[in-house]
Amino acid sequence: MVGKKSDLEIQVENEFLEEARDIMNQLEVQRENLRSNFNSDDMARLRRNVQLLGAQAHAADFGIVSMLSHRLEDYLERIDTMADPHGDNVRMFLDKIEGALDGTLEVGKPNAGAELVRELPSTSKFVHEFGDLEKKNIEVLVIVPDKATGHIVEREMAECGYRVSFAKSSFKGFEIAIRTRPDMVLASGQIDELSGIDLANAFSAMPASKDIPFALLTSNDWGHPSLKALPHSVGLVRKGKHFGDDIADCLRRFQIT
Repeated sequence: MVGKKSDLEIQVENEFLEEARDIMNQLEVQRENLRSNFNSDDMARLRRNVQLLGAQAHAADFGIVSMLSHRLEDYLERIDTMADPHGDNVRMFLDKIEGALDGTLEVGKPNAGAELVRELPSTSKFVHEFGDLEKKNIEVLVIVPDKATGHIVEREMAECGYRVSFAKSSFKGFEIAIRTRPDMVLASGQIDELSGIDLANAFSAMPASKDIPFALLTSNDWGHPSLKALPHSVGLVRKGKHFGDDIADCLRRFQIT
C-alpha cells in the first residue's frame, strides 16, 4: 500500500509540474520554429530544455517523464533537421510526455515502460549508409561512458536494423533497463563506480533483471583473469576486429533476430 504523500512531497510535485509545463510550452514553440527555420543555435536550446526537463523529472521522482525525456534527448542527438519525419516524431515524444505529466498516459500496468519505448519513433545517424533496411522492433541498451564507443556500437546495430538507446552511467543504465526491458544490454567493461562486470553480476542476481540478456564490451578474451567474476550467462563482445562477429554471436545466443 502506497503511503500518503507528505506536504513537502506534494509541494515538490506541484512545483515540478508547473515548471515542466513551462518547459513543454517552450519545447513546442522551439520545435515549430525549427521546422520553418532550422539552425544549430535553436537546436542546441531545444536539446538543453529536454535535458533540463529530464533532470527535473528525475529529481522529482517522475520516472516515466525522465525516461521519455532521455529517449527524446537520444533522438535529438541523432538528427540535424526538423524536416519530415523528424518534426512530427518530436511532437509524438512531446505528446507522450504531456500524457505522463497530466496522468492520461497508462503507465501502471506491468511492462508499461517496455511497451511505451517500442511505440516511440527511432532513428540513427547511420541509417543513410545502409539504405532502406528493414527496421526491427528490437531494443539494445548500450551502457558506455564515451560517445566514440557508442557510435561504433550504434553503427553495427543500425546495419542490423535494431533500435539503440544509450546510458552513460551504470546507475542510469540499470534504471533504464528495469523500466524498458531491452532485448539486450551491452555494457562497457569500465563505466564509473561500477564496472561492467559489477553490473553483469547485479543483473544476473536480481529477479527483476536476470532475464534481460546481458553482454560485456571488453578488450579481453575469455579466460582473462579480469573476467573471472563474469557470470556464465553473460555474452562477450570484444573490441576491434572481432567486434562484428561477437555481436552476431550474442544475438544468436540470446535468440534475438
